[in-house]
Amino acid sequence: MYGVTAAESSIEIHNAFVRKVYTILFAQILGTCIVAALMSRSSAVDWIQTHTWAFYLPLFGTLVNLGLLYWKRHSHPINFVLLSTFTILESLSLGVAVSFYDQVIVLQALLITLGVFLGLTLFTLQSKARLRSIRAFYDFSGMGPYLFGGLIALLATGLVGIFVPFGQTMDLIYALFGCVLFSGYIIFDTFLITKRLSPDEYIMGAISLYLEYVLFFLLLSYAYSFLSFNHYSFINLFLMILRALNNVED
Repeated sequence: MYGVTAAESSIEIHNAFVRKVYTILFAQILGTCIVAALMSRSSAVDWIQTHTWAFYLPLFGTLVNLGLLYWKRHSHPINFVLLSTFTILESLSLGVAVSFYDQVIVLQALLITLGVFLGLTLFTLQSKARLRSIRAFYDFSGMGPYLFGGLIALLATGLVGIFVPFGQTMDLIYALFGCVLFSGYIIFDTFLITKRLSPDEYIMGAISLYLEYVLFFLLLSYAYSFLSFNHYSFINLFLMILRALNNVED
């Protein structure tokens, strides 16, 4: 079964795979929103901002967790246990990050991210369905090289920004470019998710989309912070992007 992708399986197995991916993804997003909301309380914010390790512990803990999850991705029920701990750690990292922002900024960025993610997903799935019946429609499978080139540029710029800090305008351009880039990745991965994974790897499919959602939200929040002059550390933002990208590659 593991040598057969979801796209090559029967329509029932294919549809079951898609349902599982998006059910898990919805549960992850909901859980993340709840944790982030709890951490946005004033008492929690004060404690987080005076304890630096509260940012780095979950940040690097997700790397270990994801490695274990990838290793045990076909083992039930341990894969769901590891998925839960991964989501909790990722939610804590995100909660720490948004604790530095005004709650209005966080809410606006969250709603926009939800709208963009839902819109891009529906557009891609509709295009994919039409592509099966009409050959000359949108085919996003060729976006990979361009997205990879953009990702290299994003990472290279981020590394330079750590050692030679940019001005506020360049930081804003960096964040907006990241939003556009990960919008492309959402379309690309949504289009190809059933062609790259077996029907039993729905957890890895959900994690891939979830991390792209998180990265888009972080970059959009960072861009929004410039409107209120409530800036978040560029280094910490880049560390979270680098960590999440490493998780996606795993």
